[in-house]
This record gives sequence, structure tokens and C-alpha cells, in this order.
Amino acid sequence: MTTGEPASSAIVFPAMGPSRFADFSRFMVANAAARERFAVADEVLGHSVFDALRASDDDYSEVAQVTSFVTSLALVDWGLATGRQAPADYCAGVSFGKLAAAAHADVLPFEEAVRLVAETARCEREYFAEHHSDIVTHSFVKIGPEQLDALLAELAAADEWYELSSHLDHDLYMVSLSERALDGFKKRIGACGGYSLYTMRPPAHASIFQPLRDRVEQDVLAGYRLRDPRLPIVSDQDGSLVESAEQAAEWILGGFVRPMRWPGIVDTLAGRGVDRIAIVGRDRLLRRLKCTVDNFTTSTLAPDSALKPAA
Repeated sequence: MTTGEPASSAIVFPAMGPSRFADFSRFMVANAAARERFAVADEVLGHSVFDALRASDDDYSEVAQVTSFVTSLALVDWGLATGRQAPADYCAGVSFGKLAAAAHADVLPFEEAVRLVAETARCEREYFAEHHSDIVTHSFVKIGPEQLDALLAELAAADEWYELSSHLDHDLYMVSLSERALDGFKKRIGACGGYSLYTMRPPAHASIFQPLRDRVEQDVLAGYRLRDPRLPIVSDQDGSLVESAEQAAEWILGGFVRPMRWPGIVDTLAGRGVDRIAIVGRDRLLRRLKCTVDNFTTSTLAPDSALKPAA
């Protein structure tokens, strides 16, 4: 915390995890804030999100993304209404979570944000159906910066394409690479004392996806008029503050081609006197990271919590 600067708080919308009907169904129907938000989403999309999620078997489908997004905003509504969450001074969105952060900061109205989430998901699905079927994004832990450099140097020496896609903590990273190189990369991670976590298909956050970024800009985002955020947003790409509509557009689009860097968010928030963060949604990662624990007191707004009786 900066000396003499009063303590403040932030609300963080994490990356999206697998979103299944069983994870959200009770919250969607039992929580008043969720019922209100999903009713609006149903009207915007012209169908029942609840029914579409129940019929879906894809954890990252368009309806899964809409559900995760709407749930995040409903959880904030619930937290504010019940006093479990106070209005925050800053907000941040990690990867997919940036769209919830944008809506929370009033970069665009909720109704338009729902459409934006659905249209972006559709655009991504169509793009990856045609391109990069041989590229994956792999996450791993217990590998420090020097070990990471050595592993990436080995890929380069073997003439394998790669890009760093996410930096989550001092020893937790995500790398995009060719699927043909994945098994060997995982073996080298293990030999260095690291642990492989999961592999994402389709991949994310790499400059090779510039055509997707351009397609979303031209075919999706061009149909929306963004506004200046009502509170500062901390970029998940470089820790800078997003304070204008123009910056918000570049930040949203940058998520397709630039690596996500959680420590950058942490450094900016801590440097501005933030000592408390609330993480929204079904987060199993950010609140446990060393850089998070070392800098903040963390609370969680999660669907399970919202279904428990008030103490």
C-alpha cells in the first residue's frame, strides 16, 4: 500500500471455468437477484437461458458463457443488497471476466452486454472451427521464471512455435503451443519438478489470433457504443487503468492477442492502496495464489454462498 493512502477495495471477475447446469441451476431459480437478471437475459436473447443450459453438454458453449456472465452480475447485486459486499473503488476482469467487469463498470448497459457476450462466443466458435485446430493452451505450476525460460528455449531450439498466454503467479503459467509438442512439453515440465494442470481447446491469448481479434472488432464490437467506465478498471494485460471508452475497447479486444497477467493487476491495486478484494463467481484459483494472499484480504461472492441462509 502506498504510504499515507487510505485503504480501498476492488471487485474482481475471474476467468471462466467449466459451466454446467448443475453448478448454476439452483442459484438461477432460487436467488432473487439471479431471477431478475436472467429474466432480462431471456428477453434479450429470445429464449430461456435456463432451458438452453440444461440442454447443453458443452461446458464453454455460448449459453455457458452467458450463464457465467449473468451469474457474476447477479452475485454482485446480491452482495450489495445483503450488505455482504460494499461498493468497490476499482474493478478488474481476468480473461473472460473482463466482460462482466465492463458491465459492472457501466461501459455498456447490461442488456447490450448480454448480446455482446453471446455474439462474441459465436464469433469465437466459428473462428476456431476453421482455424488453429492444432494449437492448445497448457497450464502448469511449480515452474519458476528461470525454469520457464529454459523450457521455452527448448521449444525454440526444436523449431516449435509457442507463446506465453498467461502469467498467474511466480510459478504458474499458461503457454500456447502446437498440440504435437504437448506431450514432450508436459514431460519436461515434470522433469523440472513442475505439475501440468489442464489443457485448453480452443486456445487463448496469443498474437497468432489477430484475425479473431479483428473479426470481433469489425463484426461484433463495432455494433456497440462503449462508455467511459464509472470506476477505474485495471487491465489484465499490463496492469494499466482503463478509464475511457476507447481504452475499454482496446482492453476487450486485447484479450484475444495479449497474455493475461494477474500479478500486474495485483501490483496496480496494491500500489493504489487496495487491501481488500472480492472475487466473484466460482473461483478456485485467484484467491489461493501467493501473490493474492500476500497482498489482500479476500472474500468471495459465489453461487453456493448466495444460497445459504443469512447468518
